[in-house]
Amino acid sequence: DTLDMAATAGFEQVLLVGHVGKLVKLAAGVMNTHSHTADGRAEVFCAHAALCGARRKVCAALMDAATTDACLDILDGAQLRGPVLESILAAIQMHLDRRAGGAFRVGAVLFSNQHGPLGETCIAKELMKEWQN
Repeated sequence: DTLDMAATAGFEQVLLVGHVGKLVKLAAGVMNTHSHTADGRAEVFCAHAALCGARRKVCAALMDAATTDACLDILDGAQLRGPVLESILAAIQMHLDRRAGGAFRVGAVLFSNQHGPLGETCIAKELMKEWQN
């Protein structure tokens, strides 16, 4: 709904900043991130970890993880946090671009209460750089 409202209001730029537990769902194209609508957090982490070469044991641990912070700890143990987050951020950007449909530029910044800032999409980087000038 937020992105639809931004388009209706004529926004030209939108920056989503949120907890990884919410925004990771965007990587699967799930735009309603409320837990009663959909979850899929572990599945997103697992799929992107597999794309980045994670072993089956790591994927199984990700699927069993109760929180996104636990997923990040598992990825740290497998030395895969960087590549997996890059893959997830690219997927988030792709889905945001599709949803915006060219009406505005949109990016996302992810953080964790336990792990701090985690990264931003390519458009988020561009927007933040533009806003600093």
